Amino acid sequence: MKAAVLRGVHDLRLEALADPRPAADEVLVRVRAAGLCGTDVHMWAGTNQEGTFPFVPGHEWSGEVVEVGAGIRSVAVGDRVVAEVPIPCHICANCKDGMEPNMCPDFELYGFSWDCPGGMAEYTLAREERLFKIPDNVSFEEAALVEPVSVAYHGVWGSGGGAAPHDRVVVFGAGPIGLFAMLSCKASGAPVIVVEPHSYRRSMARELGADVVIDPADGDLVGEVMHHTGGRGATLVLECSGSNGAVAATLDVVGKQGRVVLIGQSAGRRIPVEIGKAIFQRTRITGSSGSPYFFPKTLTFMSRRLVDLMAVVTHRFALDDVLDAFELGHTAVDCGKILVLP
Repeated sequence: MKAAVLRGVHDLRLEALADPRPAADEVLVRVRAAGLCGTDVHMWAGTNQEGTFPFVPGHEWSGEVVEVGAGIRSVAVGDRVVAEVPIPCHICANCKDGMEPNMCPDFELYGFSWDCPGGMAEYTLAREERLFKIPDNVSFEEAALVEPVSVAYHGVWGSGGGAAPHDRVVVFGAGPIGLFAMLSCKASGAPVIVVEPHSYRRSMARELGADVVIDPADGDLVGEVMHHTGGRGATLVLECSGSNGAVAATLDVVGKQGRVVLIGQSAGRRIPVEIGKAIFQRTRITGSSGSPYFFPKTLTFMSRRLVDLMAVVTHRFALDDVLDAFELGHTAVDCGKILVLP
């Protein structure tokens, strides 16, 4: 089979690998669509050390089951499926304590190591416990979005406690996760303010239905948010950019007894914030990592077709052109979601 193999920083190759064969608890999947995540691009660029070279990247994918192991019970050949990224060990103290899969210190993380390959290939293997069937009215391309959509949807409805028509929502960052978070809130009728410094992504946010779009470089971010929230600030702030300035600004725009959900990835950095604002306003600040137990909920949400999630996709590449996809993704501002179609 053909597969994209990331062998080192700026060393992405299209290689011919042996067709994989499933173990008793695995299925073989023909990949139909794979999403390019910012994490994939950062590992290729050397600005993220999550992966262990070499490996087949691509933790966002959808496909069709073409072979099943001897012990498989819940899926069959021909089923259309997606797969969750982290698989916990089930035996460590955190797992036995009922913690979420991504709290396991010894989880398997697919798309980040040679032993747990991702979906930027013609075929991939998946353990049965990872798999979820795709609703009949959701296409392969749509289903390839379930992982990033679930991160946003969990940030709103899991970590964030939900969004209602009476909420005042501010989303920092109009990358794919931020746009999916905005659309998740719009589906419930909540008005959403999007804060984004790059013009391309501000335009995307407007076209997708943001009620207000603010360029933070204009210099009056807090004043703009207060103007559009009747002077009260946001009841729900979703930080989806991971930038220092945006994380610090969450406490400037949140209203009294409001909620701040930190979704954007940030590691190894210390950010000065005026923590007194959180204390005296009784702000609830929640970190939101991954989307534990939210794939089924997200697939149901996607099948309802309340919003146009596919509008976030701006580019599609054949597997033969996977390096072009990574190079475009590295610009980070001239595109929305990128799909690779094996």
